[in-house]
Amino acid sequence: MPELRLETARLTLRHARPDDIDVWLTHLNSPEVMARLGGVRSPDKVAAGFAKMLANEAEGELPFLVVMLNSSGAAIGKCGLARIGETGTPDALLGQAQIGWSLRADYWGQGYAREAAEAILDLAFGALGLATVFGQTSESNAASWGLMRRLGMTRVSELDYADPDFPPEDNPTMVWRLHREAWRLAAARTATHA
Repeated sequence: MPELRLETARLTLRHARPDDIDVWLTHLNSPEVMARLGGVRSPDKVAAGFAKMLANEAEGELPFLVVMLNSSGAAIGKCGLARIGETGTPDALLGQAQIGWSLRADYWGQGYAREAAEAILDLAFGALGLATVFGQTSESNAASWGLMRRLGMTRVSELDYADPDFPPEDNPTMVWRLHREAWRLAAARTATHA
């Protein structure tokens, strides 16, 4: 995939670079950030996941981008798209596009995740031409599914499933969905009221 750079009022989203691994290890693999994402991972697992993300981008897969503050240039997290393929995933979800995000705990509660996710959804339904984007989280992660709801996603409970990579308190995986037409209608309503 060619170099991708998205800009919002407060953020820049760009492809990851090898030196971004430090942000992953130091800030995104913290007990706070990973509390509802399966727990803190070993440095080797973080490095393997990071390398896979870089390889996927190099192969033209869906982008997962680094989120940076325009004001300081600080990397504060990641947001992007990936193909669903987790263990135990229902057949109806395998290979579908999903959105995800993860921000440093010291930047929570300031609207950055929503701003980044909106930019990614604009990309997904615009330039990438996707018809549907899914989201996955657990019921215990109210901040995550609350944002999915604010983004206009709807719950698809018939696709919920148990993910063996997560502890019982973070199961089942809740599935959310957003169609391109619903996103476009919401964007048109927002533009009308702006």
